[in-house]
Amino acid sequence: MYMLMSESNFDIAALMAKPVWQMSGEEFVQLADYALSSKPSGTSSEPLYVYGIQALAAYIGCCPSTIYELKKNGVLTPAIVSQVGKKIVFNAALARELAEKYKREKRGEGQL
Repeated sequence: MYMLMSESNFDIAALMAKPVWQMSGEEFVQLADYALSSKPSGTSSEPLYVYGIQALAAYIGCCPSTIYELKKNGVLTPAIVSQVGKKIVFNAALARELAEKYKREKRGEGQL
């Protein structure tokens, strides 16, 4: 009969020192579960930067033409960290927030 070993049966420090190729399946799963549960949440104090229109479009989940339009209309201006020629660095979280706010406002105007 197959039984999973309880968390107390594994010493995490010992597992972290052990090479993966020497671990049993149970040990590997236990270490993976520990790593996932101890992972810090997505709220980081450092902003996430993306480089270029294509990367921002992929991050937000829209097409690059939408990003070009938002930039042209000045919606993304506060989210631009740096621009040298065609190279643009965006604060991704702020850009997403501004795009969503613009989208909500535009939808609200269309319903009147």
